Amino acid sequence: MSRTADEQGRTPVRPAPTARDWHEHYAAGRDFRPLSGTEEAVLHEHLALPEGSGGARALEVACGTGQLARLLAGLGYRVDAVDFAEAALDRAAATPTAGITYHCLDVTAGELTALAARTGGPYDLITIRRTLAHLPDRARTVAELAALLAPGGTLCVITPHAARQPDGLRGISLDEGEISRLAEGWEHTIRREAGGSTVLLLRGRKAAGGPGRDGGDGADAK
Repeated sequence: MSRTADEQGRTPVRPAPTARDWHEHYAAGRDFRPLSGTEEAVLHEHLALPEGSGGARALEVACGTGQLARLLAGLGYRVDAVDFAEAALDRAAATPTAGITYHCLDVTAGELTALAARTGGPYDLITIRRTLAHLPDRARTVAELAALLAPGGTLCVITPHAARQPDGLRGISLDEGEISRLAEGWEHTIRREAGGSTVLLLRGRKAAGGPGRDGGDGADAK
């Protein structure tokens, strides 16, 4: 893909990949960066369902070939996994897993609300991994995801941290200020570092114009 230079002469950033770009990426046999062992450990620690519970619903946004969706299904969630790259979904569906339904749709086109209405209402968990930095309107996307959470539900954002990425990958990362602003919109936040990525677990979306994030749980609200 071509690169476009910032108007003020800063480091060039890559334009956001299109659905066709990602379809061709996956159709060529390439994949996305897999979950690290540290990421998996964090997710198991914080997202595992209590023993004997059932019926919890999860939405996995930009699921790619389905690795995170399969992890969530293994934790006991019923998962709607969405992506706009058909080749990714074809590869994901080639590994049949109970509890996962794959959907081809564009999260930037306002299609998630209709999906939730069709498939049973709000979600107890929504995950979005290594995707938020690509989106043209992050605030709108986060607000839409927050509106799809059930009371007490969790939005889990996993993003590369810009300070721990090579210079050329700034366009797929969030920096410290962007990560902090994202967390400020929620009543309860848990933050964990996983190698080059940051994991945020967000609960209780604040009303627009509300106060900043409180001190919360000490180390969990850093």
